[in-house]
Amino acid sequence: MKTLLVCLAALMLPVSVSAQDAKQDKAKSKLSRQDARSLRDMGEADMAEVQTGKLAAQKASSPEVKKFAQHMVDEHGKGLSEGEALARSKGMQPPSAPSKKHQSALKKMESMSGEEFDRAYMQQMVKDHEDTLKKLRAAAKGAKDPEIRAAAAKKEPIVSQHLQMARSLSKGGAAAGGGKSTAK
Repeated sequence: MKTLLVCLAALMLPVSVSAQDAKQDKAKSKLSRQDARSLRDMGEADMAEVQTGKLAAQKASSPEVKKFAQHMVDEHGKGLSEGEALARSKGMQPPSAPSKKHQSALKKMESMSGEEFDRAYMQQMVKDHEDTLKKLRAAAKGAKDPEIRAAAAKKEPIVSQHLQMARSLSKGGAAAGGGKSTAK
């Protein structure tokens, strides 16, 4: 009898998993391909900023770059959590890693140090935030799903502010080691 119950339970397991998968597939199928891509792009961008920010918080030589990096970890960490929740609510699996482009940039920076690292990191931050801002603006205007549109619109001013900060640090000399230290 015990063996029979175990066999029945084992047979029921795939049915319940299949029902859950079907439910997620149905929810996902409601998203347009572009909306799904926008959601994935937002997650990958947040993940990349958290990972590179953690690296920069450790490796940067400029206190201003370190402070900026920690700000990126904090801000994009919040965005990542919100994006993962939204993706799951839409039946999507959140991205598990940044895009290959972001991974490649991170790997390149891992071998750098000092002022070279600071310059490379800040240049990458300008490039990443310009790219992300462009994608967010497109999603905020063109996403069919109202929640994805709202999420992109919410992120847009934050990423715009990050871009301004990155440009300022990149041009202001902090990334070249010329920034003033706030430590005394």
